[in-house]
Amino acid sequence: MTQRAFVAVAVTLLLVCPARALGQSATPPVSVGGLLRAGVRAVPEGADATDGFGIFDARVRFKGKIGIVFDYYLQTLYNPDSRAFELLDAEATLSLLPQVEISFGMGRPPFGYEALQSKGSLSYLERSQAVTAIAPGRQIGMQGEMDMFDGRVTVGAGLFNGNGRAIENDGNNYLFASRVQYNSIGTIAFYDDFVIQVGGSFGYSSDTEAPLGRGIVTGDPAAVPRITTAFAGKRLLWGADFQLSYRTWTLTAEYLRGDYDLAHSGRNPGSRDTEAHGGYAELGYRAWGVLEGIVRYDGFHPALGSGRTFLVFGANVYPGYYAKLGLQYATALRDSPDSETLADGQFFFVAQVDF
Repeated sequence: MTQRAFVAVAVTLLLVCPARALGQSATPPVSVGGLLRAGVRAVPEGADATDGFGIFDARVRFKGKIGIVFDYYLQTLYNPDSRAFELLDAEATLSLLPQVEISFGMGRPPFGYEALQSKGSLSYLERSQAVTAIAPGRQIGMQGEMDMFDGRVTVGAGLFNGNGRAIENDGNNYLFASRVQYNSIGTIAFYDDFVIQVGGSFGYSSDTEAPLGRGIVTGDPAAVPRITTAFAGKRLLWGADFQLSYRTWTLTAEYLRGDYDLAHSGRNPGSRDTEAHGGYAELGYRAWGVLEGIVRYDGFHPALGSGRTFLVFGANVYPGYYAKLGLQYATALRDSPDSETLADGQFFFVAQVDF
């Protein structure tokens, strides 16, 4: 069986048998889930992307228990370039108390609001420009999380290698990341009341060869100082976010900033401090739990290059518990250049199954 045929069979089985547990016992040791997002992309002539049909995401997830002590979570991602699955998440979680957990392995650090949302729960196909560029991606390390005041306050902090999913450490340097979040009603299933949620995030890292997010640099690649995907220097990251919800209406906003000090890197002549910053504001309305309309202002100023601001319009239909159909259109403001994820006149149609 070829790799393409294997992928087709695996995806079909996941669609036909969503979230089926393996085993015969009442509490099976393993449960299986997945995410498939496919559709059509249309971009204007000259954009750094191609038109046509494509698979945007294909993931398989496993979770369960190891004895009575640890919970584990594994997620694999299909890479169309290598035509193979690669490991995306691998975490073991220990519950010290009902409100305190410690996790080890590879996963997302506690930083940002949208960065911590699963791909299947995003309003649009991709996260905002600032989140994609500034928030640290998946890391290997350990983190702890604590809930207080009946779930109204959540605090998380962790220590990580700082160089992404690579197993080796980045020159014996580490990334520290933390987040605190307040929700006015705590963790409940349905938001029928007026809900206020605010959060703040902080991160710091000293790096010798750390990968940075997509879109952190634009413009002339020969510019000095130069920030590359193998960043050497110090990073100070912070952000703030809030969300207001009332029944069918939701307003969400987030601002992130990254300060990059290249003065400690001998590979960057003429070094100086530079920064990247940006954020988004999104208004959404969902009717009858089935139809959703959203509009987002997405602005970002990279460390090098011109600022980029877009309006992104979207409409989603939820025909079933696991399914979503979405339309997305982006238009540039103030003659903004294209970004890593957005282009003027860009259109997407996305069909999603997430379970």
